[in-house]
Amino acid sequence: MHIAWDDLQTVEALVRTGSVVGAARELSLRHSSISRRVDALERALGVPLFLRGATLRPTPLGLAIAERAGRMRPLAVDVGGLIEEQRRARAGQIVITTNEVLASLLFGALRTCGFTQRVQVRISESELALEPGVTDLALRPSHTPGGALRGQQLGRLRLGVFRARAARPAPAAWVLPSENLRTRSSMRWWKAVPEDAEALVECDTLLGIRDACVAGLGRSVLPALLAEGDPRLVLEEKLPGGPPVWLLSAATRRADAALRRARESLSEALRSAPGVWED
Repeated sequence: MHIAWDDLQTVEALVRTGSVVGAARELSLRHSSISRRVDALERALGVPLFLRGATLRPTPLGLAIAERAGRMRPLAVDVGGLIEEQRRARAGQIVITTNEVLASLLFGALRTCGFTQRVQVRISESELALEPGVTDLALRPSHTPGGALRGQQLGRLRLGVFRARAARPAPAAWVLPSENLRTRSSMRWWKAVPEDAEALVECDTLLGIRDACVAGLGRSVLPALLAEGDPRLVLEEKLPGGPPVWLLSAATRRADAALRRARESLSEALRSAPGVWED
């Protein structure tokens, strides 16, 4: 049978203080709340814990419960302190996860959105879960955000075919993505690369593909945010069908007003980034 800690500490306080008044004062409750808790617990157990009369006298079971609850009390206080410590630490910072490609977009938005909290950014190619109490927001390219995630689509990344500006004549070869990169659901744009494309280099990251293009090893499809501002690269062709990008939070944090304000502020800054999104 499950007994709530609130009920156990009520019994313990009643036995230790010897009165409803003393227990109510210690637990910051009304007298009636103390009485209701004890009555409900006795009904659930089917046995009395206190004998009512001129004074409130605990039964042997009431004494045994109070003795054990007294041993638990320091641990409960310690747990309460730990939770409060974590709450204060979380109140002063916000944790955002994203991938290496979108990191520059995130950092630019953070510069303009006016956060007062300290921001911890976790960069990973794996789609980290928004663990309650660990990660607050996720900036992700995704066609179908899954699980218990809620948020808003910011737009679709602008794409293009880029090559090295210094390459004369324009290279016929392509820099291709690895099999792992090509099969990601958020990177369907690789279909724009001809099936019979000649390739000298294959890379497993978009940053590596961009650097291979800069080195003149071939052309490739890249998000504009990685390539368009780079003077070493030139745009050959704009492409439609960029991947949607989402700013997400866990559904369990829906009632968190501070997180909602942070997400709205960051969302506005991200959407205002020039040259990133499809028209």
